[in-house]
Amino acid sequence: MNQHKRKARKHTGDRFFQMHQWLVMSDAWKAASVYERCLYMELKQRYNGQNNGDIALSHREAMDALNCSNKPVAEAFKGLIAKGFIKVASVGSFHWKAKAPGGRSTRWILTELAVDQPERSLVPTKDFMRWHPSMEEKQRYAHGTRMVVADTTGQDRMVVSGHTINSKVYAHGTR
Repeated sequence: MNQHKRKARKHTGDRFFQMHQWLVMSDAWKAASVYERCLYMELKQRYNGQNNGDIALSHREAMDALNCSNKPVAEAFKGLIAKGFIKVASVGSFHWKAKAPGGRSTRWILTELAVDQPERSLVPTKDFMRWHPSMEEKQRYAHGTRMVVADTTGQDRMVVSGHTINSKVYAHGTR
């Protein structure tokens, strides 16, 4: 009987993570805020290939990682859940006396990837691919941002024909 020694993977170089084109071209990713995108990348950075469903990230850790206050972090978590990028695997708590397994911070599932813990599933759900923006989210200036447009008349036209610099002055001196 042939027995082959199992080769251990050699870890050469730094770790990295992929952002697939189908993910970044999805409607949900395009509608995601900057904080949501950064938070998703922080969660994905904590994924090691075997811990989807047990990715630990508390709001406090996210605030430190994104260098922002608690309000944008809370909104980013809500946005990622609403768009279907992440799911809560287990809710964190402040019960210091409770010796709950897995620590105290919330554990997350990335829907882009197959779940590894607590039970392994072979197929990722990719809930964000089924998300579509509502009519309010489709409008670019839906949140009350006024679009400033200057009143232009026929006399306030830009100079399009003719030279705006002295014709005797060139880049390499004068003529």
